[in-house]
Amino acid sequence: MLLGELAGMLREVTSADAAWVATVTPDSRLDGDLWLDSLELAALGALLRERYGFDLPAYLAGLDLDQLIELRVKDLAAAAAAA
Repeated sequence: MLLGELAGMLREVTSADAAWVATVTPDSRLDGDLWLDSLELAALGALLRERYGFDLPAYLAGLDLDQLIELRVKDLAAAAAAA
């Protein structure tokens, strides 16, 4: 999956404008930088499952708290691409 596609999905689930998406980088943290809430994360998970067959909840369940806090866009893209 391309990082640009993931940025587009993030825009879709957050209803953010194009300027916000332009600030999303591979190193943006889902929580600390992008401030995704649980509903947005659930919506992102549904899109990832629908489009790529990637099970985001299962992936997140395998991470410890520090890994969840530090989860970056590039990490999510790599995990989805590997699935």
